[in-house]
Amino acid sequence: MSTPVEQWLPGMDISAERLGAMQQAASLLVTNYGADGSGTADADPGIQLALNAARDLGGAQVVVPPGIFLTGDTLRIYDNTRLTLMAGAELRRHHAGTMIINGDAGQDLGGYTGHSNIVIEGGLWNMRGTTVGLTASAMCISIGHATDITIRDLEVRDLPGFHAIELNSTSHGLIQNCRFRGYVDPGGRDFSEAIQLDLAKSAGVFGGFGPYDHTPTEDVLVIGCHFGASGTAGTTAWPRGVGSHSATITKWHRRIRILGNSFEGVLQYAVSAYNWEDTTIVGNTFLDCGSGVRLRTVIVSDTEDTKLPDGTQTSASQNMRNLVIAGNSFRGGLAYDEPIVALGETTGTVLNLAITGNVIDGSTSAQNGIRLQGTSRATVGDNSINNVAGTGISTEDCNTLTVTGNNIYNSGTHGVTVVDGINVNCVGNQIREPGNNGILVQGGNFLQIRDNSIRSPGRATNNTFFGIRLSTSSDSVNLSGNKVRPHGSGNEAAYACSVTSTVTTVSRYGNDWRGTYGTGNFNYEGGDTSNTSAADLT
Repeated sequence: MSTPVEQWLPGMDISAERLGAMQQAASLLVTNYGADGSGTADADPGIQLALNAARDLGGAQVVVPPGIFLTGDTLRIYDNTRLTLMAGAELRRHHAGTMIINGDAGQDLGGYTGHSNIVIEGGLWNMRGTTVGLTASAMCISIGHATDITIRDLEVRDLPGFHAIELNSTSHGLIQNCRFRGYVDPGGRDFSEAIQLDLAKSAGVFGGFGPYDHTPTEDVLVIGCHFGASGTAGTTAWPRGVGSHSATITKWHRRIRILGNSFEGVLQYAVSAYNWEDTTIVGNTFLDCGSGVRLRTVIVSDTEDTKLPDGTQTSASQNMRNLVIAGNSFRGGLAYDEPIVALGETTGTVLNLAITGNVIDGSTSAQNGIRLQGTSRATVGDNSINNVAGTGISTEDCNTLTVTGNNIYNSGTHGVTVVDGINVNCVGNQIREPGNNGILVQGGNFLQIRDNSIRSPGRATNNTFFGIRLSTSSDSVNLSGNKVRPHGSGNEAAYACSVTSTVTTVSRYGNDWRGTYGTGNFNYEGGDTSNTSAADLT
């Protein structure tokens, strides 16, 4: 026999003894306040009375027992409240607005001083986005100007237009073991995130209440959650899993951790880290998603995002820094964008980036495995990249970049590209059967291409591509210790290594170009002027 307890926990076994104990212990069981759990009448007045009672007590636990509770109006939760839906409890939206928000319309609590220390846990939160009268954009759980927020062990289903959870202007948030299943685009909302991290920028960004003081979100952990489809007719999986799509210059979302989640069939970016800093994205799985992880500085073409808090237009981006993408698994899909992509602007660079130990298997529509543009002080290391339609690792306009220890197999175009890079080391990678070049260098200077192993380059077209290709006025290139081997049958590279006449200041030593290629082993189009001495260069 189950024993009575003083508080309910999500998924706890239900018994008459336990239910009676809760009625006596807290008197905040919503049915005691008139909430009807039959699913035939609006229950929100009773639920709100219980939430108000918790507020008036200075904080308490409010419990929703098993049943279907229609919400005919937005629920409001206040300081120090724990709202627990027991196993078998469903909140079923029955109005066109938000399901629950922390506080009252018209309140003016800035920074992180709004209603805080809140736990929302358990149950099914059914937004019914395909139901007549409920198809317009709406929010499920909306939190703003808050601190110490925990949301766990619940499912949000079939939401139209906006977000399952928005943490806006929130510090210290935990979203754990939640399911986000089913989404409806009412039109023009093909980019919505299940979990949005945002700042108090304007009523158009966060409509619940002000003030609009540009407070960002920080110290958030999203762990052990699932993002995908519900299977309800007329719905899809979420466009995006976790992300942001608003910004203000001089503000950042900081200390964001996305750990151990699963993203299945997400249509666009599973994680879109827009203007985030001090971020770790670790140990997640991505299956058949439009794209995996995007790191993005403020987009210059978005004239709202390039304003200062006082409204002054900067027409510029800003740097974002200290980002880790590690130990994630990406499989299939990926037609919207790359599995991993980091994009900076001329006026805003992605700084201090580590992309390590990820496994990527498959992409379509010519997407690369990993793409970096406008990054600085970055390491791409020890990743396994397989069967991507484009380039295994594509880099452009990167400064102080190390690409090392990666295993790249069967990329549709190149193994690694270094375009207009400065201070780039491409060292110790293994590249097998790329469709085009093993390593392609175009432009840039102070480059090391060293100790790479390339097998079977040029598989897409015979006698056209190269194991290593240096071109387009690259300068100050060290080419040493590399090994290139042909496939032995079928399409072969034209040369193991080819250097165009515009490339200058090349030092070359200890490479192994042996084998039978389409034309020859080594080609220097302007005549070989590289320094091949084994002696020190002084």
